[in-house]
Amino acid sequence: MRTLCLFFLVTTAFAQSTELGGVKILLNGHQGPAVIQAERLEKFKLRVDVDPKGETKPLAVRVELPNAGPNAWPATDVEVRDAGGHALLVQRTGIEWFKILVPLPVGVTTCFVQAVEPPGGWSKPTSDKDRAIQDNVSGVSLRIAKWHNGRSAALSIRFDDSHPTQLTKAVPILREHGFRGTFMINPGVSEQGSGRVSDFEQHRAEWEALAKQGDHEFANHSAHHRGGFGDEDMEAEIGEAAQAIWKLTSGKSRLTALNLGGGTRWDTTRTLRYYLVRYHHFDASENSTGMDDSYGNRVENFRRILDQHIQRGLWCRIHYHYIGDGLSSTEANFRAGLDIAKQHASDLWIAGMADIYKYQTARNAAKLTLLKSDAQHLSFQITCTTDPALYDQPLTIEVATPPTWDRQKVVVKDAQGAVITARLGKVDGADVLRFDVSPHEGSFVINE
Repeated sequence: MRTLCLFFLVTTAFAQSTELGGVKILLNGHQGPAVIQAERLEKFKLRVDVDPKGETKPLAVRVELPNAGPNAWPATDVEVRDAGGHALLVQRTGIEWFKILVPLPVGVTTCFVQAVEPPGGWSKPTSDKDRAIQDNVSGVSLRIAKWHNGRSAALSIRFDDSHPTQLTKAVPILREHGFRGTFMINPGVSEQGSGRVSDFEQHRAEWEALAKQGDHEFANHSAHHRGGFGDEDMEAEIGEAAQAIWKLTSGKSRLTALNLGGGTRWDTTRTLRYYLVRYHHFDASENSTGMDDSYGNRVENFRRILDQHIQRGLWCRIHYHYIGDGLSSTEANFRAGLDIAKQHASDLWIAGMADIYKYQTARNAAKLTLLKSDAQHLSFQITCTTDPALYDQPLTIEVATPPTWDRQKVVVKDAQGAVITARLGKVDGADVLRFDVSPHEGSFVINE
């Protein structure tokens, strides 16, 4: 096995930093005699050896994994172990899980950086062909729309840190525009001796009232936004916030976004996947555009990136912190951004992050199968491998009927014979019918 892997060995034993298959490996902040050697054993497994060369100071290895492109690693599944197979405590930042700092315990000179395949394997999306039917007998074609209601792209509007201005400013203005926001909350109580005051705790009644109204979405930003130092502390920070959100949104799907927060440090022996699975979360730490005024020219920048996402049919994610004059985003700039989104309302599905993630994930796990057809009807089946208790966002089916069919007379029914409401729409200028189905296994009939 080792002979087969020698092809990947691209470093020498006399270096303090190296790059291997897009992975950057270095001795962190070190100028002494110690050197490292790295070897790629498998696609997502590296061996790193450190020769102290007499160095007596504690050593730490920094690893930066590629998070985009053909060499990208599944960072949420990465752990580090020593030569004896024991998991090592590693440090990461809240929003850059692909950057890993490994403080080497005394006597440890070898570690393995590896992605652990989750139960059931890494997800493999179905193809566009799997998600469509072109039937020559009936002349009907149908597909699962890329986004809900056939929209061209999706937009989520996120708010971090559960600041009071989100209640007094953001929520009312969102409602004026008819938009749904995602509120990343820190629901932990004030910790004694920390000097930190919990904004959420001081306005708990207002947050509870917002949750009860149900027109906005809650997400996990950790209990206190201070990081986590060790497995138990990290578990508590994520778990306490998750439990609080489930209590606020009782009776609804527990699947929520997780963002551990910029400027925080997290020390754990576990993969991020462990926490995502345990608390029904998905990773929302990357690919979001900050809208704080300090970044400069936010309104025009948003106009530009939104156009790009619509053209490419992608999910555009933006996030705010505090809304108001003298705060991270002025009310005028916040309104201006929402006005831009409103101008593109016909192209955009503006929804909560979990709603969008559910749709995207369920669509990528769904297949359509033709059951039978004739000149006046078609029946088909949808199958989907997502958990129905978590993935409850309906999928949109788009149907193009032949010219001989009268669309006003078309009826869609489920397996129990219940009529499903269909609505008229257009795709590339052509008329279609749209209707929504649960992202689970089911069969349907389309009749003229």
